[in-house]
Amino acid sequence: MKKLFLLTSCLTLLSLVLSSCAPAAAPAPAPKQTAAVPAPQKPAAQATTAAPAATPKPAGDEPRYGGILKQAAYRDEATFDLHTAGRSLVADQAGPGFSGLLQYDPRDGRKVMPDLAESYEISADGKKVTFRLRKNVKWHDGKPFTSEDVKFNFDRWMKPPEGVIITRKEIAAPVDRVETPDASTVEVYLKYPSPFFIAGIALISAAMLPPQYLKDHKTMEYTVLGTGPFKLKKYVRSVSVEFVKNADYFIPGRPYLDGFVQYMLPDRTARFAAFRTGQVVTMYTSSHNLTASSSELLRREMSDKVGVARFPGMVIGLVYMNVTRPPFNDLRVRQAVDMALDRKKVMDVVEGRGEITGPMMQGAWGLSADELLKRPGYRGVTAGDVERAKALLAEAGHPRGFPAEAMIYDAYTAQMSFVQDQLKAIGIDVQIKMVDTATMEKRYLARDYALSVYLPGQPIDEPDLYLTSYVTGGGRNYTGFQDKQIDDWYKEQSQTMDVAKRKEIVVSIQRKILDLAPVAVLYHHLYESPYWKTVRGFYPEKQLGGFNNVKRQDIWLAK
Repeated sequence: MKKLFLLTSCLTLLSLVLSSCAPAAAPAPAPKQTAAVPAPQKPAAQATTAAPAATPKPAGDEPRYGGILKQAAYRDEATFDLHTAGRSLVADQAGPGFSGLLQYDPRDGRKVMPDLAESYEISADGKKVTFRLRKNVKWHDGKPFTSEDVKFNFDRWMKPPEGVIITRKEIAAPVDRVETPDASTVEVYLKYPSPFFIAGIALISAAMLPPQYLKDHKTMEYTVLGTGPFKLKKYVRSVSVEFVKNADYFIPGRPYLDGFVQYMLPDRTARFAAFRTGQVVTMYTSSHNLTASSSELLRREMSDKVGVARFPGMVIGLVYMNVTRPPFNDLRVRQAVDMALDRKKVMDVVEGRGEITGPMMQGAWGLSADELLKRPGYRGVTAGDVERAKALLAEAGHPRGFPAEAMIYDAYTAQMSFVQDQLKAIGIDVQIKMVDTATMEKRYLARDYALSVYLPGQPIDEPDLYLTSYVTGGGRNYTGFQDKQIDDWYKEQSQTMDVAKRKEIVVSIQRKILDLAPVAVLYHHLYESPYWKTVRGFYPEKQLGGFNNVKRQDIWLAK
C-alpha cells in the first residue's frame, strides 16, 4: 500500500529574567476531544492521506514573523534524550530542536503527517515499510541528514548501548532489520504486520537523534543537536531553556517565531502570577498547571484575553507496589491496598478534574465505567471493604498492619497524602519520603522502593504503550510484575490487525491486571491548559498530554 503525504504549511524571581509580553484573539478552545488514536486496519491498496485542512483564522488575520514565545513549566528534567526519557516535560523542553520521520498533525492529534520522511509505502503483506526522505535536510551542525542516520536510530532502539534504557522500545519491537539502498531511502522490514508501528514512528519519542554525537556519548545529556525548527541557545539548570530560530530549517517559511524560552517555576502560585500578568503566555501542558480556582478566575475575569483549553490528558494516576520483595510480593497485600482506596474520594484531590479508569482510559480500549464501578474501591469503600482488606492482611501475616515507605517527588504530594490517609484505615502506616526525579528514576529501575505514586503519561491512546508497563521486561515496568498469560496476550494483541479482535485481548489483559494488582489505579487526569489569545497556531487540546506537536514551528504571536 502506498501512502503519499502532501506537504503542508502546517513572581518576583521571574521579573528579573523576563521582559513583559504584549498579550491580546486566537481560536477559542475546542470542545472536549476524544484523545484516542484509532488502531490502523490492515492496509488497503492505494489508500491516500489527504492534506490537513487549512488552519482556521479570524478574518484578515495572517501569520506574523518574529517574537519570542515565553512559557512556564514547573521544573526541568534530567536529560534531553528523547529516546531514554519517558516524561512529557522532556519532549516539551527538547522537542523544538528535533524532528522525526513522521509527526502528528498539530491541528488533529490523531492524524499522522510528513516530517523528515515526505512519504512512505507499506507492502501488501504489511511487513515492509519504505520511507522516502526529504532531500537537502541538515543537522544543526551543518551535516547532511541521510538514511544512514535513520538506520543508526533504529539500531539504537533495537540494541541500545550497555546501561542505556530506551523507554518506549516497543516502537521498534516489530522491526527485524533496516536497509538503506540510497541516501534518501529507508527500508524497514518487520517481523509481523503491526497495528502500532506507523503511529509509533510519528511520536516525538521516535525523534531522529544525531549519530555524530551519540557515537561518542551514551545519551544526549543536555545537548540538543537535531534537525528541528529551533536551535538550542542556552540552558541554565533549574532556571530556563532558550531556543533560537533555525535559519536552515527544511520547511520553507517556518518557523514564524524568532525563538522560544521556557522558565522553570516550581511554585504554582508564582507560575500562575507570571501567566496572569502576561510575563509568560503559555504553560507546559500538564496536570500541574492550574488549581480549579485559578482556572475559574481566568474564565471569569480574563476571558477576553485568555483562553483555557480543557481536554483529556493521557495520564493515569497509579500507586506502584514493588512486587519483587515483601510485603507487596504477596497478592493478598496488594488486593487489600487496592480495595481500601476510594476512587470517588480521590476526585476531591484532583478538584473534580478526573474520571475513574482501568489500566487504559475509558474510550477506544479501556474498560467501561459500568464495569469498573462493580469493583471494590471503585464503587466507594464500605465498612465491609475495610474489614475484608484487614482480613487479607491478616492472612498474609500482617494482622496489625505494617509500616511502608512511600517514595515520591513533590508534584504528587496530594495524591500520596490521600493514599496515606486511606491506608491508615487498614493498618498500613505510610511514611512519605521525598526524592528528586533523577533519584526516583534510578530507584524505579533498580526496584529500590516499596510503595510510590506516579502519574505516567503516554503520547497516544495505544495498547502497546500503556500495557508494556505490565509485561516482563517492559520499558516502564517499574513494579517488577510478571505474568506469562499477560505476556502472551500482549504479544498477541500487538500483532492483531483486526480492531475488534485486538480490543477483546486488550480488555482481557486489563481485567487480569486489576485482579493481580501490581498497581492500584487511581484516576485518569483531565488537563487544563491556559494561553494568551495573542498566541496563534497553538492547539494545546491536540497535544495529547504534552508529548506531541512540541516543535512550535507553526506558532506565531499576534499584536
